[in-house]
Amino acid sequence: MTGLRAIAAALAMAGAAVPAAAQDYNAKRVVMAVNQADLAAIVTSLGHKVRETGKSGEVYLAAESEDGIIYLIFGTACDVKGVPGCQGLMMQARYDLPAGVSFETLAKANDELAAIGTTADFAEGELLFTRYHVLDYGVTMANIRANIDVLLGLVGDAYAVATGEQPAG
Repeated sequence: MTGLRAIAAALAMAGAAVPAAAQDYNAKRVVMAVNQADLAAIVTSLGHKVRETGKSGEVYLAAESEDGIIYLIFGTACDVKGVPGCQGLMMQARYDLPAGVSFETLAKANDELAAIGTTADFAEGELLFTRYHVLDYGVTMANIRANIDVLLGLVGDAYAVATGEQPAG
């Protein structure tokens, strides 16, 4: 799994300070929408390093897990229908497109590891792993955190299947 996209490498070097208010994580807190501080609180509660945050008004961050996976989380469906914040979250890990990836191996990865989406942009040379989380009607902060864990926990196996190899487990 070498060869993170150049953007991911740039994010790793960029670093970003997390506001003090973003340090508060309450696993039982129910949210119907999230903001930038919520994302930072969840990521830091995992022991991950925030590498980059969105500009004012953006709900986005890049983070790095303890085992070196750089991932992105960004808000979707933001400030709609009178609800402040983002009511959806897209979580992604991106890699340079390795040899062995084909439509067949992508289909196999999606079949075997359906909890995350595995896609490739052959024109741009990217392999993407995604998980989308809808916050409608409320979820706990612990639930959002668990969804990040699902993405990161399956990326290694999905990468192996997408490249035509066997997962380690």
